[in-house]
Amino acid sequence: MSQPATLTATEREVLDDVARGLSNIQIALKQFRSHETIRTHVKHILAKLKARNRAHAVAIAHDIGIFRCPLPHLPTTQEIPRRVSPQGRARCEPGKPGRAASAPARRGVRHRRGPR
Repeated sequence: MSQPATLTATEREVLDDVARGLSNIQIALKQFRSHETIRTHVKHILAKLKARNRAHAVAIAHDIGIFRCPLPHLPTTQEIPRRVSPQGRARCEPGKPGRAASAPARRGVRHRRGPR
């Protein structure tokens, strides 16, 4: 069995920011480094973890326990609340999908195209 990949402290910091969804330029600005340096760190991370891309590297790092927390500060998802009218009915009228019951009709409204 092969040894698990050993990443340097800087590579772990870069990988943590990659897991947060930051681009190389955003990571460079955050860490006060050149974006080319960050690009090199990402290349080394991909090579050490034998990953195909950034997302694969994060998945591998999570599986082998490189991250200190269960998931690297990823936002939790919540159910989107459904908007209901004050009377407790849905806002759209039956038979008219996508039109709100209280929306005024748009008749006689013209849109200009381009400069006059």
